Amino acid sequence: MKKIRLSVKFLLLCSFFGFGAVSAQKYEQVIKDYVNSEKGSFQRVDEKLKVFKVINVDPSTSLKGEVVGIQQTVNGIPVFGSSANVLVREGKVLSFADTFVKNIAGIRGSESSKKDTFIAETAKKFNGLQTVKNSEGKEEPIKANAVYFAKGGDLLLGYQFYIEEKATSNVWNVVVSTEDGSVLYQENTTLSCDFHTDAFEQLPQSLSPAIQPAGAPLNTAGVSQQQTNFVLAPDNASYNVFAFPVEAPTFGGRTLLTNPWDLTASPEGWHSDGTNHYTITRGNNAFAYTDEANTNAPQFSPDGGAARAFDFPVDVTLMQQNYTSAAVTNLFYVSNKMHDVFYKFGFTETARNYQKNNFGKGGTENDPVLAESRDGSGLNNANFNPGVDGTSGRMQMYLFVPNGARYLYYNAPTNYVARTPAAGTANFGPQLIGGTPVTGDLALSVPADACTAVTAGSLTGKIAVVNAAGCNFSVKTKNLQNAGAVGVIQYHPSSDQPVGLGGTDNTVTIPTIMVGKSEGQFLVNDLNNGIVGNATLKTEAVYRDASLDNGIISHEYGHGISNRLTGTGSSCLSYFTSNEQMGEGWSDFFALMLTTKPGDNASIARGVGTFSSGETTTGAGIRPAKYSPDFAINNYTYGRTNGMKVNGSISGIAVTVPDVHSIGFIWASMLWDLNWKYVEKYGYSSDVLADPNSGSAKVLQLVMDALKLQQCNPTFAQGRDAILAADQATTNGENKCMIWSVFAKRGLGVNASAGTLNGLVIGANQPLPDINDQVEDFTVPAECANLAVKEASVSKGISIYPNPVKSEFTIRIPDGMNASGITTVSIYDFTGKLMTTENINLNKHTKISADKLINGVYIVKIKNNAIDYSQKIIVSK
Repeated sequence: MKKIRLSVKFLLLCSFFGFGAVSAQKYEQVIKDYVNSEKGSFQRVDEKLKVFKVINVDPSTSLKGEVVGIQQTVNGIPVFGSSANVLVREGKVLSFADTFVKNIAGIRGSESSKKDTFIAETAKKFNGLQTVKNSEGKEEPIKANAVYFAKGGDLLLGYQFYIEEKATSNVWNVVVSTEDGSVLYQENTTLSCDFHTDAFEQLPQSLSPAIQPAGAPLNTAGVSQQQTNFVLAPDNASYNVFAFPVEAPTFGGRTLLTNPWDLTASPEGWHSDGTNHYTITRGNNAFAYTDEANTNAPQFSPDGGAARAFDFPVDVTLMQQNYTSAAVTNLFYVSNKMHDVFYKFGFTETARNYQKNNFGKGGTENDPVLAESRDGSGLNNANFNPGVDGTSGRMQMYLFVPNGARYLYYNAPTNYVARTPAAGTANFGPQLIGGTPVTGDLALSVPADACTAVTAGSLTGKIAVVNAAGCNFSVKTKNLQNAGAVGVIQYHPSSDQPVGLGGTDNTVTIPTIMVGKSEGQFLVNDLNNGIVGNATLKTEAVYRDASLDNGIISHEYGHGISNRLTGTGSSCLSYFTSNEQMGEGWSDFFALMLTTKPGDNASIARGVGTFSSGETTTGAGIRPAKYSPDFAINNYTYGRTNGMKVNGSISGIAVTVPDVHSIGFIWASMLWDLNWKYVEKYGYSSDVLADPNSGSAKVLQLVMDALKLQQCNPTFAQGRDAILAADQATTNGENKCMIWSVFAKRGLGVNASAGTLNGLVIGANQPLPDINDQVEDFTVPAECANLAVKEASVSKGISIYPNPVKSEFTIRIPDGMNASGITTVSIYDFTGKLMTTENINLNKHTKISADKLINGVYIVKIKNNAIDYSQKIIVSK
């Protein structure tokens, strides 16, 4: 192996930390001066609440300065969730976005001698492991940090730590009181994306930090040892994959790529971490493997041999066991490609990216993405646990059930055999895909709802039939399992459309399916009349593998990007704190940007997840509408985030929470509109790295810069303001009015308001008032009011009223103006799409209907031989 730079890693490491210590002090003084100046918002804030420490410095080429992360402290102890991101350029603060606690009644609590007892009891409460693995894979005690937690106007001292729930993907971020160990804050940090349309009582999880689920030496197959103090030439490698911009197998074929990495982002390629050179799908940025056994540990990684030739066959019409190596290879490729592309847009070491070795460039090491293909913990899903800087992010890709898949086959009596009921499967317990079929006579439970203990031995060898209502699905199955059942059929209490069953219980060892209400009642009636059926639970369906869906993989990786860049890089995109959590939106936007094709334009509507959900490439996808700036296709505005809630459960307790997937969809709709406005102004490029001056590259850079500037747990308006701040910092506000017009079009105008932000109410189907008080607004700043509106001099004096418009508006012309002949009145939306046109005589007809227009911003154009006039109107009904 050729040595490129001798011993530079050590020197770079020393120089970085030397710079860091000095620069932290420099930035600390600059920010202190700002906080104490008239420019800040701290004039009436108690001095003890102005104290902070610098926790990160990220030099940004695009922002032409340094993004400095600071953490509020009281008595030297961090205040949980209270931080700021500050853009500093040449010793001056250009942008300051904070969540500091600025008013408190008191400070309570002290360190406790029962700290270890509190940790152990909390881990038990969450069915968690009592230890964690360090970067070498060795078990260590759970470590807790003292923090102040704001509650009821006071700062309460607590211990903050992470618990990995046994045999699940869940990692809990908790804060417990130092006084009595009570839980002050709990958050499942694994984001479950529910990439399917039939989720039943699924809980959308939040984003934040995670425990690294497995240590560094997880799999030593295919490893050659090297020295660590050199940057070495990359090992040649080739991959037969669905290369970007191909979204999935339905969108195009595979390409054999050779050495597709970017040397700036991955100086030693994709298979070296500076110490080990792997021949399997493992390297500095990612480790891809199967986890069909659901152990959160490597099961299988394809080996490319000494030549690292990852060229394996794939045929998606066959069962997934026939192309495992190709699927894992594709997952490895996309994970690395996301690393390299977004590195060029600022997701670098100092921005807390994912790398085993940071090559002395700052940040914390030992955190490559662990990409788990065909995870055995469920179906129809994908998730990502971001991890704090220095702990691996974990991505879990699932298999997807094809439309019409069968799970229930009747063997007797004869009149049952021809029945082919639709069914859904459970996230808990063994999956029928690839598993052993289960056969048995059908039987009813006693008690009928199986929500409490079922008579022991009463169901030995039976497949139990039970109504799905009354308690958690997994609770029913566990009680039936304890009574001897070998399988469970739960039926929907109110619909003939069966859905998936959410829940987790690693002690469930029998399969569960759901059928519709009519099928369930048919079976119950026969059993009550002494007719006992016999059935088999199995499937012969060909599943779709999410590891081949580049859109879903890039969406999941996007959660790592948005989480690591926002606020402190952890616990800063949580629906518990802000019910306007936009993480799903950024992830959709990133996926769309990486899969746009040459020749695409604003008129091409885009669905999400069409391959995995079994649709054609032009299918509707899994969001409330396709992504399009055309309001005839996607008319969602900010106000429609009101009422977006779903049911879930936390530790067995029913809750009502924000529907983060639909809320994020509205944010992504705004970003997608912004993309096409930038393309309209600066030009289009399918490859965002091909031309940094294209609108495609500029808008992606803008969004990445804004993520760095926004505060912890931002609202929609704060996310918008961060984008405006990024444009101000990079172009001196050149695109300000264009940005405002895009957001105002979808109701995020100047006067839009988030309202209150609580994101959780105990109990199912609760009102959750804080998700019903968002106020939309379609106005832009005064200096932008005439954007795209040009008046001809001959048309002065014409006006349209009322404005805002409800059902109609009137055109008023000044006395003496020639209004004879036919006048054409055309209404366009802000994308330029013609909405309505009408030919009138202004001497007789001055009222124009707006009944068919939805809320939004439009341009009215009035034209005849003497008049050429345009005016912006706002429709607000």
